[in-house]
Amino acid sequence: MSKSRWFVWILAISVCIGLFQSSVLQMFAVPQSQLIEPTISQLEARIRQIRMGDLQIKVIDDKQNPIVNAEVLVEQLAHAFQFGVSLRTEMFRDDADPASQRQYLKIAQELANSSVHEDALKWYSTESNRGQVTYAESDRILDWSDRHYPLPMRGHNLFWEVEQWQQSWLKQLSNDDLHQAVLKRANDVCTRYRGRITEYDVLNEMLHGNFFRGRLGDRIVDEMFAKCAKADPQARLYLNEYDILNGKLVDAYSKQVRTLLDRGVKVGGIGIQAHIRENISIAKMQSSIDQMAKLGLPIKITEVSVLADTESRKAQVLTDLYRVAFAHPDVKGITLWGFWEGAAWEPKTALYDRQFKPLPAAQAYRKLVLEQWRTNIRGITSYSGNQVGMYSTKAFFGTYRVTVKSGDRQIQKTITFNDRDQAPYVIQVSAL
Repeated sequence: MSKSRWFVWILAISVCIGLFQSSVLQMFAVPQSQLIEPTISQLEARIRQIRMGDLQIKVIDDKQNPIVNAEVLVEQLAHAFQFGVSLRTEMFRDDADPASQRQYLKIAQELANSSVHEDALKWYSTESNRGQVTYAESDRILDWSDRHYPLPMRGHNLFWEVEQWQQSWLKQLSNDDLHQAVLKRANDVCTRYRGRITEYDVLNEMLHGNFFRGRLGDRIVDEMFAKCAKADPQARLYLNEYDILNGKLVDAYSKQVRTLLDRGVKVGGIGIQAHIRENISIAKMQSSIDQMAKLGLPIKITEVSVLADTESRKAQVLTDLYRVAFAHPDVKGITLWGFWEGAAWEPKTALYDRQFKPLPAAQAYRKLVLEQWRTNIRGITSYSGNQVGMYSTKAFFGTYRVTVKSGDRQIQKTITFNDRDQAPYVIQVSAL
């Protein structure tokens, strides 16, 4: 057989093998349409399982005797789970419109139990000119957050890998000077807010940019995390990325995190942005979170904003995302990114229009987070068996105000209920 005919045979066999491999890969790849779609009832059942516990309140008198038929009012003040909002810098400035500022802050306080700086802590905000460092605006927002939220702020972000967001002076530094500036920034921020900001997005969008690694090498990431960890050993240090929920970069992100962990980088959490601009099924969102959860780190859905063709569709997508995330045991928080049209990164994603009228997405959010996923209930203490003087109910983990009335006596107490609590809370109603 001639060499040319041998070549033709080899080529044909190679093509067949390639087609066979391609068909096998297609057999094992699961497209979005074939993922198993959980129902609303399944998600809500999972939420009840992982986000609620048996809250027990025992009411006693001065002599430690149980009191039966005492009225117990249980009112949830805040969730243990982080429902956050981003806070826009201009809404905290002295030149902000007073009426808009009051309404903005009022809604921010109603919607959330935690917050994050939207821009005020980014490097271009704190040091727009080299050597002229100011934390005045980030401090002002943090002070307000500390006063109004039970959970601490997130720190967003220390470094942003996308080159377009770097200050001109930073780009012009020599590699040695850039290296020193990076280490100083990490140390200064984490030292300044030690104990007040308890977690940071150390690196933002590493899969979409390469400014620092391109200039200083991959190991600069190790140094960034190490410097932050040394400045504040208690802070949890995150990566933060987008195109994850839609599955586009979930494999790359998972591999990136695993690589850093394998070489000892102190990555303490996974940030998943959620700027949704396309149709993503509930099953796809759940599958993407499941894949990242295999890394064994806590997950935060860090930046939620939804752009859709109708307001009702926007509300539905927002509801789907919150259900999926809240129903996942490895997700520890969800942060809304811009809620008012007058101060939103993308105005069309807002939950409230410029007149602060709630749009369907705001109504959906409030119904879900502030009503359905809250425990506000009334009952009486038992008079039988081993439950004498006890009132028990299923409750979401969080902070509660408990009011107990027995005859003409009443007492009110604030308690914190979490998934580690087994024993009943004892409330003593003393004689007047």
